[in-house]
Amino acid sequence: MNRKIAVWIVSGIWALALSASAQGPSGRTVTIDLNKVFNDYYKTPVATAKLKDTVDSYKKEHDDMLAGYKKQIDELNKLREEQDKSEYTAEVREQKRKAVAEKLADTQKLQRDIEEYDTSHQKILQEQTQRMRQTIVKEISDIVAKEAQNQGYQLVLDKSGNTLNGVPALVFSQDNLDITGDIVKILNKNQPKTTEAPKPVVKKDEKKGDKK
Repeated sequence: MNRKIAVWIVSGIWALALSASAQGPSGRTVTIDLNKVFNDYYKTPVATAKLKDTVDSYKKEHDDMLAGYKKQIDELNKLREEQDKSEYTAEVREQKRKAVAEKLADTQKLQRDIEEYDTSHQKILQEQTQRMRQTIVKEISDIVAKEAQNQGYQLVLDKSGNTLNGVPALVFSQDNLDITGDIVKILNKNQPKTTEAPKPVVKKDEKKGDKK
C-alpha cells in the first residue's frame, strides 16, 4: 500500500480523534501498521487476483494484435522486394506498388490500433486498481474509526509510513499500544472458508485388491 493510502486513512482517524477530544475526556493514543492491515485483509489478495486476471486477458489480446502486426510487416517487406523486379512488366510493377501502398496503410492502421489499445487499457487498469484500493481503504478506515469510538481512543497513529525526509513518522511506540492485530481480526472475522478438495472415491474392487 502506498503512502497516499496511509495518508487517507490516517486523515480520517485524526479527524475522528480530534472530534472525540472536543466532545469528551481524552483517551489512549494507540498505533497501527496500516500497511500490514491492508496486506493481511482477506479481500486484498482476492481483489489483486481479479486485477491480475484482467491484466493477463489484456496481455493476451495485445500479444495477438502484435503477432498480426509482425505478420503484416513481413508481408509488406516481401511486396517491397518484388515491386521493382526487372522481370516484371511495367503494368505488373505498378500493381505491385499499389499493393505495397495498400499493405503499408493497413500496417500503419494496425500500429495505431495497438497504440490506442495499450493507452486505453492502461487507463482502465489504473482506474480499476484505484477503485479497488479506495474500496478496501474505506472498509479499513470505517473499522478503525468504529473501534476507536468503541474503545475510547483519542488518537490512532499509523507507524508504517515515512515522512517526506524518508524517516519513520513514528519514532517510537510501545508494543502494547499496537492495535494492528485486533483490526485485522475484526476485518477477517467474516472471511469465507476455503472449500476443501473432495477426497478421492475408492472403489470396492480397489479395496479388495489392497487386502490381497
